Amino acid sequence: MKTLYKISLTLCLIVATSTILYAQTIGDYRSNGTGIWSNAGIWQRFNGTNWVGASTPPTGSETITIRSGDSVYINAVVNLTGILKNEGKLGGTSNLTVKSGGLYSHDQNGGSIPVCTWEDGSTCQVTGYVSGSKPNNSNQNFYNFVWDCPGQTQNVDVAWYYNTINGDIMIKNTGTSRLQMTSPGAGSPNTIEIKGNIYVLGGQFSSNGSSSTADIIVNTYGNIYAIGTPGNLTSVNFSISRGSGPNVLWNLYGDSLIIQNATTQNSGGAKCKFVFAKNGEQVLKIENVAYGSTSAAVSFDVASGSILYLGTTELIGALSTTNTGSFRVLSGATIYSAHPGGINGNIQCTGETGGGNFFATDASYGFNGTENQVTGTMMPDVVQDLIIDNPTTVALSKPTTINGVLRLKAGVFDNTIPFTLGPSGSISYEGGSLLVSVNENSTIPASFYVYQNFPNPFNPVTNIKFDLPYESYITVKIFDLLGKEISTLFTGKQNAGTHELSFDASNLSSGVYLYRIQTDKNIAVKQMILIK
Repeated sequence: MKTLYKISLTLCLIVATSTILYAQTIGDYRSNGTGIWSNAGIWQRFNGTNWVGASTPPTGSETITIRSGDSVYINAVVNLTGILKNEGKLGGTSNLTVKSGGLYSHDQNGGSIPVCTWEDGSTCQVTGYVSGSKPNNSNQNFYNFVWDCPGQTQNVDVAWYYNTINGDIMIKNTGTSRLQMTSPGAGSPNTIEIKGNIYVLGGQFSSNGSSSTADIIVNTYGNIYAIGTPGNLTSVNFSISRGSGPNVLWNLYGDSLIIQNATTQNSGGAKCKFVFAKNGEQVLKIENVAYGSTSAAVSFDVASGSILYLGTTELIGALSTTNTGSFRVLSGATIYSAHPGGINGNIQCTGETGGGNFFATDASYGFNGTENQVTGTMMPDVVQDLIIDNPTTVALSKPTTINGVLRLKAGVFDNTIPFTLGPSGSISYEGGSLLVSVNENSTIPASFYVYQNFPNPFNPVTNIKFDLPYESYITVKIFDLLGKEISTLFTGKQNAGTHELSFDASNLSSGVYLYRIQTDKNIAVKQMILIK
């Protein structure tokens, strides 16, 4: 999995790149009036000292500024590979293609973003929004989208409705207010696709706001990084929903959801949740995070196929805030805990909303810390696989039945509190060990079960095996098909465990026989075939 060092380095490079884009250099263009793009007379060029009249129009590879009050009509094909800063008006934008590496920057309040071709690797950036109407044409299928508006004083949405952002979203600054992706009206459910990463590095970002009334699905295929300033939890606010009306299902198909030194919240209560939906490994890291001003119901589902690494994340709020949401591990999912307190240490949300904390018995649970751990009492009594991958010790917190595989990958599994292998359970030694040795065939079964005799057909000896989950007085008898008792193999008390008896039919003729095992609570009968 990606290390946080690599993540931080990537973020630093992104921020550094975005802050040096506007450095004025020789050859930059700016408009000097109104007219058509191909007319050199409406352009000035920077010669290193002064702006002078241009001899040719810009090609699209330069840094180009449309100044406030100017209007330029694009009358020929322009392939933008440089930077186009728009403080005025652009027409003829169907002739504009923003190529890979090209940046369009909307440096004004209101106005219109060009309706043009946004190729893979292109970027649309908004820097000038303050208040009032959103920029026109903000609901396009952009590649990269950047919002950096330090003067913003009003919440605004960009009206994405069944839009796809094919690259990354970066939120750098929203002033004193919030940016929202959408605000669907009643009867107009909305799905938004985000193919790349989401970076919330400053300001407030949410799927929707208070005027939303229709359900929203957000599918993200990259990672989400909401990372604020250490010591200032209000520098970043990344929230699943800031409106109480809609259901919001935010499906996470990427590798990571990381929220650090920030605030997260949910105004939609139980109707809104993050869902780890990738068929493979994912990471949840929440560190030094406040849940709203006092509390918020931020809920998570781990869907079938997801292998979620929790690390030492604690779903508990900083600054005396409380996460009242739920954490649910669904059938077929896997979670790994590196917290010394195990699952209880990670999952400290209260579960008051969102259906309550839930841990499926046919999910798998792993422990991969670097110091001594306990599994925690939140882990269910029955699990599918149990994975021990801690170089020190992991101690079982309560008796547990393992229906799948106990994988001992590293360290010592302290099974002083015993575990039970289910009928199909097994132990895989992959570098780890048990503190208390066990015989897999003598561990306490989860239920009463009678196996088919082996071999079958047989001549003249066969073995009869059964699982006994409790101490009981038992009888094991053989009958013919007419119900006549042939033999009593065993009668008496047996301890809980897996037992095996041998039956010798040397004195019997070929045919079909029955064996019956009766306990204090159960009776089972199976057929066996003797062939001589």
